[in-house]
Amino acid sequence: MPKTLCAEIIANGDEITSGKVLDTNSQYLSLELADLGVSTLWHTAVGDDLNAMVEVLRIAMSRADLIIWTGGLGPTADDLTRQAFADAAGVPLVKNEESLRQIEDLFKRRGWTMPAANNVQSYLPEGALPIRNPNGTAPGIDFTVKRSPHTVRLLAFPGVPAELKEMWNGSGRNLAGKMIESVNGRKQVIKFRAIHSFGLGESQVEAKLPDIVNRKHVPKVGITATGGTITLRIAAEAPTEAECDRMIEPTAKLIYDALGGLIFGEGTDTLPDVVCRMLKTKGKTIAAAEAGTRGLLSQSLAQSKESQDVFIGGIVVPPATPVSPEKMIDLAKKTLDTDYLLLIGAYPAGEPNRIRSDETFTAVVDARKYHSPKDLQASILKIQNYPFTGHPAIIDDLYIKRVLDLLRKIVYDPQKPFSP
Repeated sequence: MPKTLCAEIIANGDEITSGKVLDTNSQYLSLELADLGVSTLWHTAVGDDLNAMVEVLRIAMSRADLIIWTGGLGPTADDLTRQAFADAAGVPLVKNEESLRQIEDLFKRRGWTMPAANNVQSYLPEGALPIRNPNGTAPGIDFTVKRSPHTVRLLAFPGVPAELKEMWNGSGRNLAGKMIESVNGRKQVIKFRAIHSFGLGESQVEAKLPDIVNRKHVPKVGITATGGTITLRIAAEAPTEAECDRMIEPTAKLIYDALGGLIFGEGTDTLPDVVCRMLKTKGKTIAAAEAGTRGLLSQSLAQSKESQDVFIGGIVVPPATPVSPEKMIDLAKKTLDTDYLLLIGAYPAGEPNRIRSDETFTAVVDARKYHSPKDLQASILKIQNYPFTGHPAIIDDLYIKRVLDLLRKIVYDPQKPFSP
């Protein structure tokens, strides 16, 4: 059985540890490593302190097969990655003539005079190789360190995301891929399949499933909740993508059989995406009239990658306006010509909590059937009241997804269940 290599990704910089800059590099690299069959077990962030950087490296070298470091490769006094690598490995820094030539060439191509400070970027830990940086002055570092009981591969890249991605695509992915093949004698792939559902809580979803959400199940299945969306994430590891797919399929079928119409999509799908895609196939349009969510429903639809020619606009009903379904439809019909109209009523005063019984309505309206108040009952396809409860941070998200899911189930054909 091939060895599953484990990785640690370390983001360096005071801007990261202070929270001033969001570390998107670690997320990107984890996804890239998963495609190569490398399991990322640790994400670490460390500030611009040499002692802390060396300590973090030594800990990482004791537990990871592959360490990918981002940041701290510039020419200034707080760029300490080169020295940290050398100190952690117990070797000196030495000038690398190849790196120096690349840095000098970059300045020459740009018509600039190279400051003396940039010379420091040509120094690497003894035994390390440079990773070419086509459009930046900071070469990366490819450094193999022998540590009992295993050998550790360290790859360092600049913290600038554009430079990191260019260098990873140009060299880093290939270096990591060859390392995997040298250890395993063959390529190893990790593939994921994410299945999204809405309508039940996390524990309720898990209770409906056979015993697959446990660490011993092969392939592994994880369950996460985000704003009311419950996602089942299946992970398989095999030499090829086709073999991963074959491993995943029986577990995916179990999930579909257990959850049925609760499932709305897979992968990057969102409820707005799925609803707009369904309407597009039927040549239908949608608009929104909302009070409590203050325009957030319209925003979520407008931002969907599937909303072109489907979402035509929305109105926000001011708090002082009566927010009966009839009044909201009247206001919307004055400016919006659409097939379906989604309604979210007003929120009760005060913060939501878990014991109050105040309710807010959501509704799906066939706007073509509404011409005057006497058409109200005939035009409302579905109306649902929900208690105004839940965590304040996700209450808007819940109401938006509730009304979108009402429409999805109206448009949804149970004889043709969701397929990715």
